Amino acid sequence: MKKAILHGPRDLRIEDYPLDTSALGADDVWVETQISAFKIGTDRGNFEGAERVPGAPDYPRFVGDSNLGIVRGIGAGVTRFEVGDRVVATQPHQSEYVISQFGDIFKIPPDVDDEDGVYAHLYALSAHCYHKALFRPGENVAVVGLGVLGLGAVALGPLFGARVVGLGNSSIRLDMAKQMGAHAAYLSDDPDLEAKLDAFTDGRDIDLVILTANP
Repeated sequence: MKKAILHGPRDLRIEDYPLDTSALGADDVWVETQISAFKIGTDRGNFEGAERVPGAPDYPRFVGDSNLGIVRGIGAGVTRFEVGDRVVATQPHQSEYVISQFGDIFKIPPDVDDEDGVYAHLYALSAHCYHKALFRPGENVAVVGLGVLGLGAVALGPLFGARVVGLGNSSIRLDMAKQMGAHAAYLSDDPDLEAKLDAFTDGRDIDLVILTANP
């Protein structure tokens, strides 16, 4: 199998690793990757060496944490999956892998496109922000950082009943936030940001801040 390994800033190598699928364990699920999620914040920042993400291991290290693939084989005791199932798992960028059926792996419904399903784990984290903060419908929510996690939080907010404003460092990301459902979006270094947020909330201030930017 092939795996993407980052040896240093801008030193990404696709390397070969052994993977024996001839004798799967009882709970093992063998998955062939179809599509791997790329995060425009963390993955790009790690590649460029622009930031040291808190908790990230030293080089060399694997990259990525979300893969969607097809189950190609299962162990004798596997009951949660069948060969041919589409699944998403918290795995690095790699061509195939073996994982326990009780690990972070979930079946994708047939009506969900690969390009959407691959982000299921990341958007679940976005949803967790609302649940952990005891969000209540009608609250004003500011999402700081408009990468994959931030855009997920932006998209889910209106579905939960939030009024969402996105704060980012790029006009392109502001446009993306609006396409994802943000009621407003501003540059984080806007000199008039305080006044704009005051107007956005009708003077009631922000109830919940979701921070998804690494810095």
